[in-house]
Amino acid sequence: MRSRGRAHLPHGVNATPAQKFPRPGAARRAGLHPRARGGMIRRKVSASSQGGCAMAIVGLDTAVFTAPDMKKAKAFLADWGLKKVRDGKKGAVFATRIGSEIVLRPDDYPALPPAAQEGMHFREMIWGVSSRKHLAAIRKELERDREVTVDADGTIHCLDPNNIGVGFRLWQREKRVKATPERFNHAGHYRRIDARAKLYERAQPLRMGHIGFIVPNLEAAEKFYHKRLGFPISDKYAGGAATFMRNAEREDHHNLFLIWSRDGNTRFHHIAFEVNDIHEVFGGGLYVTRKQGWQTEVGPGRHPVSSAYFWYVKTPVGGAFEYFSDSDFVTGNWKPVSFRENRFSEWHLVDGIPAPEEGYRDRPSLSNAGKA
Repeated sequence: MRSRGRAHLPHGVNATPAQKFPRPGAARRAGLHPRARGGMIRRKVSASSQGGCAMAIVGLDTAVFTAPDMKKAKAFLADWGLKKVRDGKKGAVFATRIGSEIVLRPDDYPALPPAAQEGMHFREMIWGVSSRKHLAAIRKELERDREVTVDADGTIHCLDPNNIGVGFRLWQREKRVKATPERFNHAGHYRRIDARAKLYERAQPLRMGHIGFIVPNLEAAEKFYHKRLGFPISDKYAGGAATFMRNAEREDHHNLFLIWSRDGNTRFHHIAFEVNDIHEVFGGGLYVTRKQGWQTEVGPGRHPVSSAYFWYVKTPVGGAFEYFSDSDFVTGNWKPVSFRENRFSEWHLVDGIPAPEEGYRDRPSLSNAGKA
């Protein structure tokens, strides 16, 4: 188990020569400021961060994958804490607590958008929209320059500038799950009195919070989602390295994370699932890795940019799934900045929290504390 503060970025996120730290004088001339959260040099992003048109997008509704091994993929989703709602010859559907879905299809299933890249199992993300009026407006906007197909239930399908399948449908989920938040005690401020903190044996994800891709044409993707579909920009990594966007003005720090591809290939990066708190991040991560044997991608740890706690786990359909909690929630008053990319995390463990080695006691006796 290794712990790092100044850490490697996750797979696919790499600093280019243009993104290395400049000399202090050069930084000032570039309008960058060395005093920033998490040690990151940053500068303000253009004030036009709210996009060209607000399309009343509520959140991630559905993500669709093909699975080379359906049995293995279904086992992973069940271990992840999602509820199986359908299963048959045409595939399976697993749901979060609010009802948003992961759809698995066989590798040879025909009625899907094409893979954006050969060998890529991610096929489509579908966003929920607040009204039929806004759904019609999105369709009209998309039909200006690309082929759009429409299902019987009104769901819209198309390809984005990097040939990633993207859809829109009327939102029919809960936005948030009603839950009593865990009480935390802070120095001088005590909210949990005469009660023990909750322990999680495993996680039950509330919803899909955000999705990330590695794309060769980041500029075109940013224009598509920001200018045409109204996704506000929350923050960026400088030098065209990555953009964090959200689907509404008042939302999590980001719902869509786009990373520039250094090799020209498009890849699915990850989907993040919100859980209640840091305790559930740990409980879920420990369950899927220690007890079920899935492999950590990176984590647990904490992001400096969104403030969220995280734990990424590799999936059998490519990329990673992430548990997260305690993300920044932003409004139109949020001021986007462009971070010079030097840290993926405030801190993280590279390989997860491994199970104790054979013969090693996970919970040593207090009588041995302090002994060499």
